[in-house]
Amino acid sequence: MKKQAFTLLELLVTIAIVGILVALLLPALGIAKEKARRSSCINNIKQLMMGALMYADDDARGNYTDSLHDTNDNYNFLYSQYVPILRSFICPSTQNRIRPELLITNSLTGRMELADLSEYAGDTKSPGTSYELFGFMNATDTASSYTDLSVNGYSVRVKGIRKSLNSVLTYRHQHEAFGLKGSVPGASGIWLIPDGDDPPGRQNFPDKNNNHGDQGGNVGFCDGHAEWIPMKRYLYSYELSQDENRGE
Repeated sequence: MKKQAFTLLELLVTIAIVGILVALLLPALGIAKEKARRSSCINNIKQLMMGALMYADDDARGNYTDSLHDTNDNYNFLYSQYVPILRSFICPSTQNRIRPELLITNSLTGRMELADLSEYAGDTKSPGTSYELFGFMNATDTASSYTDLSVNGYSVRVKGIRKSLNSVLTYRHQHEAFGLKGSVPGASGIWLIPDGDDPPGRQNFPDKNNNHGDQGGNVGFCDGHAEWIPMKRYLYSYELSQDENRGE
């Protein structure tokens, strides 16, 4: 019996159907891959939070970080002793990287440090960490919110309340935004390690160019837990934590 081959029309129809199926499946595959990267990212933040809690237990004042001001994103205090794996500082949805051979001298402490752990990368492609470090809260209310630090034997007053095991338990919200004045967020409501916020776009708000786009971001809280904060809850959660009177 003579075998019947595909006609040109049948072949073209088959190719078209396969093309349509691929076009339908690719977005779903991309979403699944991003969800997997998001899950891996939150595991990284949990590792960093575990290290920060151990650091706070060892620190005489119970500080979560050794940050010297509100915008200080230096993670060298965690590396080696508390979080020895460099990839823990990199969100898998980014192209950020840490170069272990690149060392610098910290101008304030005189210590040798990894250059790429000394600051947030600033975008999703440059060398540096993928995560910011929120070591202070209420750093915009300079009249009544400050911390006195000792740096190289000198007393330095910086903006904001430094986050410590004690301060995050007792801190009372000062501003009116979202009706939060007087509330006590506690360690479970105060951020320490969020996904990086890349310019351009709204400051400290999910944008398309951020680690996980404009859908939201992963955040590590001072009680040690980490969670995904969707865009619709992001600003409220940020204000609850940082107390900057930001309602929009």
